[in-house]
Amino acid sequence: MTKRCTDILALDLATVTGWARGAPGELPRCGTVRFGEEGASDNAVFAQALTWAAKYLEPEPRPTSIIIEAMLPPQARIGKTSRQTRDRLAGLHGIVRAVAYCRGIYDIGTISVLSVRKHFTGSQNASKHAVYERCRMLGWQVPDMNASDAAATWHFACAMIDPRLGIEVTPLFGKTGKVVSMWP
Repeated sequence: MTKRCTDILALDLATVTGWARGAPGELPRCGTVRFGEEGASDNAVFAQALTWAAKYLEPEPRPTSIIIEAMLPPQARIGKTSRQTRDRLAGLHGIVRAVAYCRGIYDIGTISVLSVRKHFTGSQNASKHAVYERCRMLGWQVPDMNASDAAATWHFACAMIDPRLGIEVTPLFGKTGKVVSMWP
């Protein structure tokens, strides 16, 4: 992420995708979008993701940066996820990156979910529920755990731009959890 960034879009990409958007120091706007019904084919999911990304990233002002929760390496989820799931996630990453690039958004990055959780909750092993609860404690309007994961990713990116924002999630200022480093 570059220091010139003023409008960050963070994504927790999956068939049900969480998103969070805003400038460092603001409250994030958050939501969730579903790319296809339960059991939809990869092609149907990709088509809906392409349609959503093209529409969301079309109007001005566009985000200046996009940060996406990174895919785990294949060996990290052996026995817990399938090759099909990983292939679908890779396709979604490609679609979002391509649309963003076509829209003139060139600052596109990924960040490890473990780094985000360590920053946001104090523990890289924190559950999705712990991330959701931290967002609610901060007064953020997150509709579900997908949006809260995106909001935590958004906050990580904001803290990379303005490290003073990292104190928002420390216990010293009335929040629970451990004081953590913002740097992975």
